[in-house]
Amino acid sequence: MTSNIETKDCDSLDEFWECVSPIGEFFTMPGMHSKFIYRGQSNSAWKLIPKVYRQDVIDKYKIGMWSTLKDNPGQAIFEFVILSSFVDYCDSRGLPIPYDSPEFRRYFQFDTITRIHGIGSESWPHDHAIPLMALAQHHGIPTRLLDWSDNAYVASYFAAASAIANSNAEDRIAVFGLSLNGIPDFSTNVSATAEGRTLQHVHVPGSTSVNLAAQGGSFVLVYNHGYRGDEFTPNVSLESKIAHRPILLKKVTLPKSLAGELLIRCGRFGISAASIFPGYDGAAKAVLQGMLAVNGPK
Repeated sequence: MTSNIETKDCDSLDEFWECVSPIGEFFTMPGMHSKFIYRGQSNSAWKLIPKVYRQDVIDKYKIGMWSTLKDNPGQAIFEFVILSSFVDYCDSRGLPIPYDSPEFRRYFQFDTITRIHGIGSESWPHDHAIPLMALAQHHGIPTRLLDWSDNAYVASYFAAASAIANSNAEDRIAVFGLSLNGIPDFSTNVSATAEGRTLQHVHVPGSTSVNLAAQGGSFVLVYNHGYRGDEFTPNVSLESKIAHRPILLKKVTLPKSLAGELLIRCGRFGISAASIFPGYDGAAKAVLQGMLAVNGPK
């Protein structure tokens, strides 16, 4: 069965808002129950590519000796090095690591990683590393995860907020909705092998991050693995993993020129930087974004 992205291009804010409404009909599967998760992007033409797969990110951070690791196990080791550095900095500041344990620490060593994943990367990331990867992803570390929310209004906020500072009003912003039907969940599949997996839904406890809890956040892990000597393939997208699977992906778009109005409407429904980034930084960001939403970028 071939899965196509169902797209609806809206030309008015009211039409868009009706589509993303929790009581709307667009993000549903007629005749069956399905839970959708949502992701906002400032450009509707962009593919859903995990950051660590993007060629520009690889070129920026995979430098020096790590640039020589061009096969699939080499990419896994590069990703481990980034996460290991994140762990080191967290340890130095007394910040907890999710699901930390002596067992995890024994696994999360360079020698162990190269022994387990050095021939083939089909078991990377190991289940032990996925909660850590989710935490790191949420704080800006490039990983194999894509950020999603269970709230379409939160996704709309992210699409609008990242668009208002861009003066190019010719593009369209987008909110994607992904049905979780057919996508295994991390919490119920921790014993399954990674071989044959294409996608996995990762939902970590809200205590992992106050921002994550406020955003109703979760993640989708996009697998991209192979063996020693097989060159790593960059720019692998979620779309490529569902091309021949009965997994439903929908997208609703809006002209970027209406991003400011969308941000204002999100605020009226209680969704702003202040609500999804609890704290003084979120409050300050909400003020500045509100100014741009009303007056537009210069």
